Amino acid sequence: MKCKECNNIEFEYDEVMGEHSCSFCGLIAITELFEESISLQDNEEIMKSSDERTGLLGSVIHGKGKIARNQLRYSNKDTHIRKGIVLSQIVLSSLGTWDITLKDRVSEVYRELYSKAIFSKANTLEVRATAVVWFVLIENKTPMTIKKVSQEFDCSGKSLNRLIRKVKTFYGSHLKNLQIDPQFMLKRVAYQITDDIVFISQCMETLEFFEPIVQKMEYNKRNAYYESVCWISKNVFVYPKITLKLIAEKTEVSWSAIQKQTKDLLGLIGLSTCAQVKGKQLSELRRE
Repeated sequence: MKCKECNNIEFEYDEVMGEHSCSFCGLIAITELFEESISLQDNEEIMKSSDERTGLLGSVIHGKGKIARNQLRYSNKDTHIRKGIVLSQIVLSSLGTWDITLKDRVSEVYRELYSKAIFSKANTLEVRATAVVWFVLIENKTPMTIKKVSQEFDCSGKSLNRLIRKVKTFYGSHLKNLQIDPQFMLKRVAYQITDDIVFISQCMETLEFFEPIVQKMEYNKRNAYYESVCWISKNVFVYPKITLKLIAEKTEVSWSAIQKQTKDLLGLIGLSTCAQVKGKQLSELRRE
């Protein structure tokens, strides 16, 4: 069976509706319920019932036959898009970021990418939903890793990575000067480590100390930047419950990466090891 709209040969079966729909464009393959016999009457097409003995008329479709088929096609596309949007919202909800603004934006982005043919036949609805949510979170300045976003449908892989690259290219100019919210990022990392609000507050103080320095010196943050801020905070405020091993395990970032990033950050203020900041006030730390 081949889709009459896009020539795709992959179809999905809806057990509830008893319908096969194209996995790419959403066109539903309908079994012929009526005869081909069609008569025109006052700009209406009246399709006769296949049981001619009853003499009853079948469905009445306003307008010409081609227009009626187009209306059905677009209706099926809308159904397919709605399915993708629902899956996108499921992914969003699973990440604990359910917000009416994000929900609306996910719907808008999904429709735009669909209309611009960014999705390919190889992209399942789950892959499309994951890529859309990944982009919307970045756009919202609250990004999450591909690994984290793809957990709901376990759809990580080449297909997802290729689609994400296409989405990044499509929205390239929009993402170019996008600045991530550092406070949000730090809070998310800190809450992965502990729910102790005192420690999290101390991490925020350390972030406020380093952010102006990082921006002034145009320092490129590494992947372990926020984990390193937490590690420095542990040493500045001498917090015994927090260890380097704990930070690495909770955030799934290697301890060596955290140590390397920590050394770079301390180097911005003329220091080299955490021992030099232990027990000191942030205001005492020398800035270059």
